[in-house]
Amino acid sequence: MLSRPRTAEVFSRPDEIATVSPAFVEVLSGLLTPNAAIVRLDRGDGGFRTASTFDAQGQHVPQPLAYRQAAASWIVQRVPGLDPQLAHELDLGTGRLVAVAADEPAVAAA
Repeated sequence: MLSRPRTAEVFSRPDEIATVSPAFVEVLSGLLTPNAAIVRLDRGDGGFRTASTFDAQGQHVPQPLAYRQAAASWIVQRVPGLDPQLAHELDLGTGRLVAVAADEPAVAAA
């Protein structure tokens, strides 16, 4: 059984919100297609409802809606208090979660 901390480690850099455990990244990566490298929380009315995924080059990687909803929910539960006015990206290679401008191209976390 995997041991996971209840919250993510918080960083002091303004754009770097947190880093999540390797175990969390492993579980999340297992849900998504193998070429997914970045998970971007999509902003929406009432908070983050879905996520989008991108490969290491910033190209969109399609995922089923249920997987995108689950990914968003898991990230929000792991890192509570995210600002819904900002987009956030989780780098599946490093576990770093960063805040990005909504119009910023993907792979900001890389």
